[in-house]
Amino acid sequence: VIDFAGSGVVHLTGGATALIAAIILGPRIGRFYDENGNKLSEPADFQGHSAALQVLGTFILWFGWYGFNPGSALLASPAGYHN
Repeated sequence: VIDFAGSGVVHLTGGATALIAAIILGPRIGRFYDENGNKLSEPADFQGHSAALQVLGTFILWFGWYGFNPGSALLASPAGYHN
């Protein structure tokens, strides 16, 4: 199995970090418990977020992906070196 450009290590590190951060931070305040710490009968609704910021974030991710992916696919080794 070939790990293309270290993607296995990158995604494992990101996933493990996100899981640990989610466990440490826990659910959002006010989502499942009231201000006194009593459990709500059903999760509280939150207002929607900014659609403009969601689109901006998507474009930033696309830009980074288009910059990284072709760069990692190009040969960056000396001439005549084949693996």
